Amino acid sequence: MKVTERYRQAAETGDVDLAMTTFAPDAVLHSPLTGRVRFTGHAELRPLIEVAYSHLKNVRFHTDLGDEETRVVIYTAQIGDEPVEEAALLRLANDRITEATLYVRPLPGLVTLMSAFGPDIARRNRRPAAARFLALATKPLRAMVRAGDRHAVPLAAPRR
Repeated sequence: MKVTERYRQAAETGDVDLAMTTFAPDAVLHSPLTGRVRFTGHAELRPLIEVAYSHLKNVRFHTDLGDEETRVVIYTAQIGDEPVEEAALLRLANDRITEATLYVRPLPGLVTLMSAFGPDIARRNRRPAAARFLALATKPLRAMVRAGDRHAVPLAAPRR
């Protein structure tokens, strides 16, 4: 089974151990939220994947494109009450992911992801004060984005 098939199966079933077999020991994962955060190596990736699998539901992959060195996989999922779609640009070597860059849309789903993942990851990194701050700081952002998506964004849409 090729690496993207294992990656897909792990995400769709929530199998953290299987997911870890897809990453090289020194793999780097770039956050979809900011260019300032990356996770390097299994010790940093495992808690992130555990958090992701605890929040993402109904993961369904629909696209897998590329060659033996570079692939893009795309899936849909649910986080809380928001739908998300994630594209992962994967760099590969020896049937392992050496680098992953994640892209998430739409914005309400991305902000919901941030509000769920941020505090959990901070707690797992033994940063309880940061977890409390992130939980509080993301609430108004999530409310603004949800309201804007429902009420402001449609104002710019084409008339039909």
